[in-house]
Amino acid sequence: MQSGISKLDLKRINRMQVLRTVWETGPVSRVDLSQKLQITRASITQITNAMIEEGVLAEIGEAPYQNQQDNRLPKGRRKILLDINANYKFVLGAVISEQEVTVGLCTMHMDILDKASLACNDHTSRKEMIQFIVSSAEHMMNNSCLTKNNVLGLGIGVMPIMIGRMRVFYKDGILDFTELTKAFSGYAQIPPVFCGNAVWLQALANTDLQRGSAAVSANQVYLHLGSQIHIALLKPEKTEQDYLTYSYLTERCIVRPGGRQQDGYPAGSVRAQLSVQAMQARIAEVYSKERTPFLYSATDGYIERVTLEQMYQAVSAGDTRCEQVVREIMQDWSVLLHNLVCCFQAQKVVLHHFALSEKGFAGFKRYIKQFASDDVAERLEISNVEGKTDFLGGCSLVLLRNFYMNGGIPEQNTAKS
Repeated sequence: MQSGISKLDLKRINRMQVLRTVWETGPVSRVDLSQKLQITRASITQITNAMIEEGVLAEIGEAPYQNQQDNRLPKGRRKILLDINANYKFVLGAVISEQEVTVGLCTMHMDILDKASLACNDHTSRKEMIQFIVSSAEHMMNNSCLTKNNVLGLGIGVMPIMIGRMRVFYKDGILDFTELTKAFSGYAQIPPVFCGNAVWLQALANTDLQRGSAAVSANQVYLHLGSQIHIALLKPEKTEQDYLTYSYLTERCIVRPGGRQQDGYPAGSVRAQLSVQAMQARIAEVYSKERTPFLYSATDGYIERVTLEQMYQAVSAGDTRCEQVVREIMQDWSVLLHNLVCCFQAQKVVLHHFALSEKGFAGFKRYIKQFASDDVAERLEISNVEGKTDFLGGCSLVLLRNFYMNGGIPEQNTAKS
């Protein structure tokens, strides 16, 4: 005979609902929680009071008055707002990419307390990367007088290009991080370890930094630019997706029929036309001290230093040889972005590692308006998680796995994948 749901499970579910609502809306009152979750006020009071006593939630003050008329204040007591206690626990995160390992410590609100980075190349070993993460985590905990009991966990995101190098493999169609998590099991001072794919985790962190805004409830495509181009699909349900399948399919999409060739990809594919190396190869055909003086000077004669923003600057500075190449590159970007918006019904497309300043981003959008539409251009955003703060992806994984999904009842266990 099957048994019903246990009291512990029901408690966890109710707490999960409360935390999810607070995460989505920002500070909220007990009255509003009761209405949103269709749980009686008495039950909400009991649940939230217990969470306040544990330090998970905190009362942060009265809600502001709304709909004031004739300068008269409404009668009755104002609502008391609840929010996640920023200092309930602390969170460690790390991201491993082909160029850099970033590590950081933050609060429950994703406020950064400490960070460190290690420049990487083809000769940087797996052992060196792991040791850097461990030593940095221990150093940050010591600096803040924290033990592993004060830390929810250490979240590690691995960029797709580093998956094989970090001994992460597919098992039954799912990434298996067992070998990587085992590497951290011998360090007694390290809190529970959680691993995941960095692209999806950075997409998650980007929305965590916008909690309480409309962005949290929007379908989003998170687009990572590098030697490979990957996307993560982030939906309001905030659950993990097998986005790598979409990533590899995206790189095979054709944006310029009959375009450039790359082994293993169709002619004119996203990989062959729009990866960082592909764009640099396209501009290299006109790149020289005589033909592109501004761009050549800005990059000290190194084609591998050319970025999208420098291409825009070169066009503005009068490097006429660059103009047609840049227009063709942006036509290809317009095709890709238009198709992503249509295929995934994306309300937002977040650009990650595009290295664009505010002015450069405005230039990027102008091209998209010209070659795609105003609608597609207005859906574009620059990621809040960039470069030295990429580790926030790992922090978001810990918060998801060992806080939100547990109803604020963390599991002090060993490594998780």
